[in-house]
Amino acid sequence: MNTEHQQTPLEKLMAEMAAGEDFPALSRTITEINHAVGNDSSSASQMTDIILRDISLTRKLLRLVNAAHFGSFGSQPISTISRAVYILGFDAVRNAAVSLMLFEHLRNQSNVDILRGEAIDSFYRGVLGRLLASSSGVRDGEEAFISALFRDLGKLMARFHFFAKTEQVNTLMAQEMLDESTASRQVLGVDYDELGLAIAKHWHFPPNLLHAMAPLDAAPLKKPGANDSDRLRIVANMARDLHRSFAGKSAKEQEQSIENLFQRYHDAAQITRESLFETAHKAAHTVKSETAILNVDISKSALMKQLLDGPTDEEDAEASAATADALAADAENDPTNVLALGMQDMTQMMLGDYHLADIFKLVAELFYRTELFDRVVICVLDRVSQSLIGRVGLGQNASHMRSAFRIPLSFSPDVFHAAIANSQDIMISDASADNIRSRIPEWHHRTLHVHSFLLLPIMVKDKPLGLIYADRDMQPLQISSQLLGLLKTTRNQAALALKLKL
Repeated sequence: MNTEHQQTPLEKLMAEMAAGEDFPALSRTITEINHAVGNDSSSASQMTDIILRDISLTRKLLRLVNAAHFGSFGSQPISTISRAVYILGFDAVRNAAVSLMLFEHLRNQSNVDILRGEAIDSFYRGVLGRLLASSSGVRDGEEAFISALFRDLGKLMARFHFFAKTEQVNTLMAQEMLDESTASRQVLGVDYDELGLAIAKHWHFPPNLLHAMAPLDAAPLKKPGANDSDRLRIVANMARDLHRSFAGKSAKEQEQSIENLFQRYHDAAQITRESLFETAHKAAHTVKSETAILNVDISKSALMKQLLDGPTDEEDAEASAATADALAADAENDPTNVLALGMQDMTQMMLGDYHLADIFKLVAELFYRTELFDRVVICVLDRVSQSLIGRVGLGQNASHMRSAFRIPLSFSPDVFHAAIANSQDIMISDASADNIRSRIPEWHHRTLHVHSFLLLPIMVKDKPLGLIYADRDMQPLQISSQLLGLLKTTRNQAALALKLKL
């Protein structure tokens, strides 16, 4: 008797995606972020570590969280991921990061222009969800955004990974007048919704989001959702249906689609026919502004071009302002500005009831985001062992690195002891040079094979209470005197934060 398990069509699709190059990396990152959000013992540093692995994602995320719809969190720009998590919370940062990953996921895809347009439309659905949230009784607009963004996750990921098969689905729908669910099931063996929910479960999205991504019955909804989860589901489905009411349709077809949508949802949400038209156009202009901040070209979306035809002077001004913000954001990515703006964040933090752990995380992030270094470790004094112990690490093998750093304050004839004993900033340009190698401790040789590194001791009242270590794998450190001065100033600010807590 053959007891071998026969893969279901869904399992085959998931296995095929997992065998590709991009999907496993995307899955790993999104899963880690969701675990960090859902884990009560998780810390801001875990979320920060995950996001900082991708510098491009980090930059775009900071631009997005400083966009207009986050403005209620204060006029002070957010210039570090650490502060974004602290101010906005885990969920808001998770939602922004995950939405941006859809664009990042396109980099190695074929048919990239078509798929970029569809990713933009997905972002548009998220914005629709955010705008429809209040009329449906959903209090958290960002939760509505992520629910609507992923309502069509199955179709979007099928387009990314099984493009030819999705074209077959479209052909069946056109030629045989099949609905999308039936056509996708004939070609893929499952419908798009089943695939989307399977992917979302694979990524460990929370139950309320999985519930929101599920389809509703086609019949009109007779009453509002009974709880937050049900209301979120109504918003996600209404946003998806509103998008489809406009995409690829003539003006007359749009009117009929909006009438059908109104009849279906008006008892469950406070909407009018006019408000649906207004929301669709407002969302398009919001997408135009926010994607300009992200340097995403929306011309690949036929729907955006259609909805944005003939913008008003006010909307043009908003788009111009967003473009100016994008250019300013590019300037902020310069290492000098990363450090300068980050020190403003640190100053703001120090004016409140801060924890030293948050200061050290922020310092590590600033050093790492300059892109001058491959790894950064912050060591802090352990009074029991009288050693500087690795507490925060960013870069490749960060957790392994942290555990390796245990630097005794007692005398040792190496550069680490020279730095902390003499309050001396030390830069090693070539760790393999004959006159240097003997001054580098054996634990460092065993753990890290680096070309160059920087040591900046954190001193308070002439006592070493910490150490900043930063290295490069294959190259000498190339740091201008101005940048080195800013790095040292950042270190000095950390020392002041320590002093104020003593």
